[in-house]
Amino acid sequence: MAIRNPARGDLVRGEMLSAEEAAERLGVKLSTLYAYVSRGWLKSYRRKVGRQALYRRTDIDALRGVVAPERGRRGRALPEATSWVTVAQPINGDTGSPGVIVAESAVSSIINGRLFYRGYPVEELAVGANFEEVCLLLWNGERAEASQLRSLRAEIYGARMPSAAASSLAAVGQDAAALVRLIAVMPSLIALERNHAPRPRTRQATLIISILPLALDQVNGRVLSDAEIGERGMAARLLTAARQSAEAPLDWEIAALDQILIACAEHELNASTFAARVVASTGADLYASVLAALCSLSGPIHGGACDRIERMFSDLAGGLRIDDQLNLFERERSLPPGFGHAIYPEGDPRAAMLKRLAGEVARHKGRRVLELALKIEEAVLKRDRLMPNLDFYLTVCARMLDFPTGLASAIFALARSAGWIAHGLEQYADNRLIRPRMRYRGAPIRHWN
Repeated sequence: MAIRNPARGDLVRGEMLSAEEAAERLGVKLSTLYAYVSRGWLKSYRRKVGRQALYRRTDIDALRGVVAPERGRRGRALPEATSWVTVAQPINGDTGSPGVIVAESAVSSIINGRLFYRGYPVEELAVGANFEEVCLLLWNGERAEASQLRSLRAEIYGARMPSAAASSLAAVGQDAAALVRLIAVMPSLIALERNHAPRPRTRQATLIISILPLALDQVNGRVLSDAEIGERGMAARLLTAARQSAEAPLDWEIAALDQILIACAEHELNASTFAARVVASTGADLYASVLAALCSLSGPIHGGACDRIERMFSDLAGGLRIDDQLNLFERERSLPPGFGHAIYPEGDPRAAMLKRLAGEVARHKGRRVLELALKIEEAVLKRDRLMPNLDFYLTVCARMLDFPTGLASAIFALARSAGWIAHGLEQYADNRLIRPRMRYRGAPIRHWN
């Protein structure tokens, strides 16, 4: 195999191996090879054209003397700093989005502007699966059996709020923002876990995804009954719990919210997911990991877009012209909320999914909200050449489904908790402390005396 040597810049032949060739030469599985890369024991390279990972033959031969396939143990010690700490590395030869590589993951991928969960295109999952199936796919890596799906749904509709968590919700108050209510639940779950025998992490995952929605059960002053919830899963629970309506959700509404939840469930290593993995890497439990992610999401730069989009829609509904609104953003030197995504310069595929979904919802709910959204999208594209992202059409769909103001961000957080959990479980399975480095740019070295 001929490839340009990354170190010398000249063409060499036979020095680089594919992942399959490298794993065979080491006598390990591909997953083990990737673990060596994520631990810093082995460096991978990328083709100039294409994204196939390649490995130096000399590096592989050197590693053969270090790793022993038997029981996965190392034959002799590796340098301490590279054996248990993840150090962020620049993206080598990647001319795409900015950033650094801190881990390798099998949970999701973004390839050529498309999003995949465990290898499945998200748009296929949105129309062919329900949210619970996607949760189990993200957590376990493969499609769930029918019995696993029934068990998770039973947990969701049968969950009851622990008294300690209910007290925490009472303390933050009935008028607290929905995202704050989600955050308030988590410390109580951490405390309860430490007062009992430790549960398996998969059990912790089920408890989190089942109890978090209960934080929204009394947003409109109602408590759900078993008959209202039924066995229809997370979407039915949220529609019944959070909307200001006594009517049971319709099947098309449940199907629509399922698509929204799936679109929001996972998105590689964003800020909140990174926070979740960092906390998991310390050995903290899954509750602490999800709490860290929720706290990260509460920051306006990361998770505040839905709230700003809702305010924009309210201002426009109150008579403000779109051009005047965009002028205001320009004067504030801020992007229109819900537009522009560093990962998707050609457009967010999740926004395209939810835009199509909004068109379907409009057949039942009318086109007033959708027409306003389309006018905003057209104006921003003409003026700023920006495409909508997930948050924009998530908020549009939430408004069309009659969710109260402030619930769009909570819907996102509940859905994304599935991905946070998946990343936490993956981190535990092959863990080492995530400890990035910083570039110092302060005062030069000096002396006190």
